[in-house]
Amino acid sequence: SQFLSPLVNRRVDEYGGSVENRARFACEVIAAVKSKVGPDFPVLFRLSGSDFLPGGISIEEVVRQVPLFVEAGADALDISASEQGSIDWQYPSFLFPQGALVHLAEAVKKVSKVPVITVGKIYDPSFAEEVLRRGKADFVALGRALFADPEWANKAREGRFDDICSCIYCLNCFHFAAHTHVLKEGITCSVNPAVLREKEYALVPAALPQRVMVAGGGPAGMEAARTLAERGHQVELYEQSDMLGGQWYIASRQVQKKEDYPRLLRYLERGLAKAGVKVCLRTKVTPELVKEVEPDAVVIATGAVPASLNVPGVNAENVVQANDVILGRVEIGRNVVVVGGRYLGMEIADQLADEERRVSLVTRRELGRGVERNVYLTLRNRLIRKGVYLYPYSPAVEIRENGLYIVYNNDLVFLPADTVVLAVGVKPERELAGQLKELLPAVYSIGDCVEPRDVMYAIREAAEIARRI
Repeated sequence: SQFLSPLVNRRVDEYGGSVENRARFACEVIAAVKSKVGPDFPVLFRLSGSDFLPGGISIEEVVRQVPLFVEAGADALDISASEQGSIDWQYPSFLFPQGALVHLAEAVKKVSKVPVITVGKIYDPSFAEEVLRRGKADFVALGRALFADPEWANKAREGRFDDICSCIYCLNCFHFAAHTHVLKEGITCSVNPAVLREKEYALVPAALPQRVMVAGGGPAGMEAARTLAERGHQVELYEQSDMLGGQWYIASRQVQKKEDYPRLLRYLERGLAKAGVKVCLRTKVTPELVKEVEPDAVVIATGAVPASLNVPGVNAENVVQANDVILGRVEIGRNVVVVGGRYLGMEIADQLADEERRVSLVTRRELGRGVERNVYLTLRNRLIRKGVYLYPYSPAVEIRENGLYIVYNNDLVFLPADTVVLAVGVKPERELAGQLKELLPAVYSIGDCVEPRDVMYAIREAAEIARRI
């Protein structure tokens, strides 16, 4: 694809310059391969339908190159997208709509004499079928959707759409830096901890069924409860709020995630019901309740709560938590400063920035620290387009009723603000684990109450603990 793009291909010989010249190398490769494998062996050619960068290849140029590839011997065309600087388009995350690249395949199909394959964030069988029915592509390719549920195609064929464990497009499967175990075990998945470990994760009935309490109704607690019940244990899941989901429910309310993240909650809730788990809402697990229930084991999945800052003025009325912004619990002013430059801080700044609101984002370290690269690129570009003022390496040192002080380039700088939004991470909720330590021997802690991380670790730990009890 780099040869095809005028942004990268700056050659001045017969392999550069015009649309046809830039396609020459690809055509020669296709023809050479076809000559070796013969006419009965299909040769597929994958290409970028657009770089999505100024000066890069566009779909208008691609459709001029397509007949050349077909003439060279390509038997099908697989239409992806992006260059290195826009690689987030190649792996669409929760920040993209479903089928973000279908329009590229549709344009290619209009000029192609061979089948066209579309790809890129397609998870709904009905959506995929509609793409085919309307003639936008001849085939739909799935990648991450099959990590999440290898039985996707079989379930779709049988009409069991609700039983599909859907990809949430968090891109943790690409985020090697934050998941070091991936380097040892290969690709893993947030919603399917069994991927590439199916034999190890095969469910074995419990030799001695027990009564198990699970404290906390977030993803970790729900996964543990379902798996324990499927193995034959008598399971009761307790959640102190009036709904399941925990921090994941809040994340599912974010404007960027409301298409993808709720699907995981619905899948987990259906799993609880099918497994026969007793769910007790508005019930906080306490030592007294544990003594009353007399379980054989307790799994603690109490999660985490938002962290704060240790600076003067942090408790002022103009300071709010990001979670309260997401849930619509607070009024937001016209001048906003978001403190925190990782996932949540960037997402909140993206959510709040509009024509009527001035938004600044300050962070004590680099922008996007720990954020998966493709997600980072999308969020960073959004913030730039929306005119968000970015202050990396600028710790907040004091909050006042009309703004806050930061240290920027070793200078004290005051940023006016009607509202200061804290998005500075979470801290584990470990109180229950300490209370039950001496009460019974079989107490297990999983998820963010052990250490705040992401949903991949939460579900993974839940799955492993539930298979050991």
